[in-house]
Amino acid sequence: MTATTTAHTRWSAHRGWVALAVGYQWFYNGANFLAFKVAGNALHPLMVATLRFSLAALVVLPFALARWRRSPASVRESGGAALIGVTMLVASQALAIWGTHFLPAGVAAVFGSSSPLFLALCAWAVFHQPLTGRQIAGVAIGFAGLALMGWTSATGDDFRPMGAGLALIATAAWAVGSLLAPRLALPRDPAISLAIQLISAGALLGAIVAVSGIAATTHLARVPPAAWAALAFLVVASTLIGYAVFLTLNVQVSTTLANTFNYAAPVIALCLSALVLHEPLTRVKLISGGIALVGVALMIDRK
Repeated sequence: MTATTTAHTRWSAHRGWVALAVGYQWFYNGANFLAFKVAGNALHPLMVATLRFSLAALVVLPFALARWRRSPASVRESGGAALIGVTMLVASQALAIWGTHFLPAGVAAVFGSSSPLFLALCAWAVFHQPLTGRQIAGVAIGFAGLALMGWTSATGDDFRPMGAGLALIATAAWAVGSLLAPRLALPRDPAISLAIQLISAGALLGAIVAVSGIAATTHLARVPPAAWAALAFLVVASTLIGYAVFLTLNVQVSTTLANTFNYAAPVIALCLSALVLHEPLTRVKLISGGIALVGVALMIDRK
């Protein structure tokens, strides 16, 4: 029996913990967009991303340094982790926070769920992996739902096309990073890999907010408690705990199960944004979001 099979068998005996982990995965990915909205309304979205990844890096760094002696990363592995950090944290997550600033949180979550669609298209366009009939249907249905969501939401004052564009670019960047990660040499220790990703993202974003003048115009003393609470959620519940939960599910349970948040989180985000932020939850929005999520569900590998 292989180590992977043993791990799967061990986790299958604790289905309650697996269900709790999956539920947490769904919840925090949906709640992320509310945190993006609340924090991004008080601080510039790029400053939110800078603080999120820099603070998380400070927490992870001592653990990474302690483990470095046992499993040091080479220059090539460190470079690979830095590239993933720039792609998946700066080009994806930072732009997702920025895009949510121009969108209702629930709508942003639906756009953010489209990564499986971009994964299939990028794999086809860059790596020449053929699309199956099921994938073609998923891409067509998914983007039709996203187009309908954008069209039906465009009449609201809190919807701006720039936000939809940023959200889709962020999702495409996540897909590119997901395809790059298995093809790059990365540190064997996940704590070291995460630390390098966070440090590279925090350093690049820090340079951007410094050069652009965003840092100079930011007054942290005036930030309301709700924004600090949202930022704390992004650092602890999302970046630190959420990453560990995803990694455990992905490696020891099921990749498919770990990625079900792509169509569960938007439902949670739509409900939470209506309950907490009082965003309108119309029938047309639910239908268009449902169409988009059907397309996403078709893209999830059933193996």
